Amino acid sequence: MASIARKHFQKTLATKQAAVTKGAAAIPANVGIAAKMKAMMAGHKTILKAIKSKIEKANVKVELLPEYAAYVEGVMASGSGDQDDILVTVMLWRLDAGDYAGALEVAAYALDHGMSMPESFKSDIPTTILDVIADNNPTVEQLPYLLEAIELTKGFDMPDEVRAKAHKAAGKLLSDTDPFAALPHLNMANEFNPNSGVKTLIGKLEKQIAESGNASASD
Repeated sequence: MASIARKHFQKTLATKQAAVTKGAAAIPANVGIAAKMKAMMAGHKTILKAIKSKIEKANVKVELLPEYAAYVEGVMASGSGDQDDILVTVMLWRLDAGDYAGALEVAAYALDHGMSMPESFKSDIPTTILDVIADNNPTVEQLPYLLEAIELTKGFDMPDEVRAKAHKAAGKLLSDTDPFAALPHLNMANEFNPNSGVKTLIGKLEKQIAESGNASASD
């Protein structure tokens, strides 16, 4: 059951959201959908800026993102490839909201067309994608998205520490069920950052694999 504070927050959000939607709708039709989306996003950013809790920000983004779904689908279907800050911002919000599948879909399109992050961001798209997913303690269920992010960004330059963190996360998630698949990721993590803290686990898995091989040979 939602708390009184949460109910109040949702009511306040609904009021502000209604104002944002009304404001965007008031823009003349001949201005175009991109301008309307830009106006709506500006209003949504104002709402998000007023929220101090990172968790609550993410929850609000979950509620706001469906309003951009048709626009994102249309942009990617067009294949124009023009720089689109709305599209990239949606990618970032999807990351924050935990929608890794949706974020990676936009990221793949953005990277294919050489898009960049909005001016206010210092990091680039491939670094951000990999860093956020790896940094948020991905679960076993999220492992496919982490592996997809590693594959998607492997041809791009980025800090070694970010790539090491991603391979370490993948290796740890795979270590219990598939040590053979885990070991290359852990070795990559160690290669990119010798201080990534994976050497003990590498030794453990190497011993486990060796013992498994000896047991098979003796059968």
